[in-house]
Amino acid sequence: MTDLRSSIELVNSEFILSAQLVTWDSEVFNFAVAQIRQLKISRQTEAELLYPPFVEWRDDCSVILVSCRLPQESLNESMFLEQKGFRFIEMVLHPILEGLGHISFPDDTLTIEEADKKDISRIKNIAENAFNSERYHADPRVSSKYGDLRYGRWVENSYINQQQKLLKIEDNGSLVGFFIIEIIDEVSAYWHLTAIAPAYRGQGYGKRAWMAMLKYHVEEGINSISTTISARNTPVLNLYSQLRFRFLPPEMTFHWIRS
Repeated sequence: MTDLRSSIELVNSEFILSAQLVTWDSEVFNFAVAQIRQLKISRQTEAELLYPPFVEWRDDCSVILVSCRLPQESLNESMFLEQKGFRFIEMVLHPILEGLGHISFPDDTLTIEEADKKDISRIKNIAENAFNSERYHADPRVSSKYGDLRYGRWVENSYINQQQKLLKIEDNGSLVGFFIIEIIDEVSAYWHLTAIAPAYRGQGYGKRAWMAMLKYHVEEGINSISTTISARNTPVLNLYSQLRFRFLPPEMTFHWIRS
């Protein structure tokens, strides 16, 4: 067993649990947040024996919220978490599109550029008002303001993050949305955060922006795009289906929150 202040790992042949404090979320929310990164249970008796040290670590760190994301087939683990006070919050899907070079793109007035420092406040404002279906907005025990703050901070961090790019989408000079992306390798990219400004929703900008982003990647030599979305976000789910993304196996998200 490895037990550090910022993380804990409990391992034997029948049970694996590793968790860590999520510094980024803890700073945004102003209370301790932790994440169970891995949970595998072969025998319930071993799980019951080894779980208490995790509880002790969690309490010693004054953790208020613990999240855990499990593959859809991990029913044994999900039932164990529910016995320990965790609650199912959402199912997340993983859209992926390969073979971008074979897509034909319509002409469009939308432009995509890396954001400048002067763009941050406007993009941050979009991020703090664009999301309402993911886990921090879906969990009725968590104030939606935390989700808003989290996405606003994400925009700020992405601008200085060397692994991520903050891209602005404009139509004739008007900011209509943004994407936070990461180039994984020479031919694949990951979309971390995507949004259309609330004022421009319902005007067809969703499909146009996503198509423009695909074209942007093709011009950069990217051939594969993947991302993660909440199953609650039906409009975006339909959009990915229209764009012929396929979906990898989903995952379940759970939250434990201190009373």
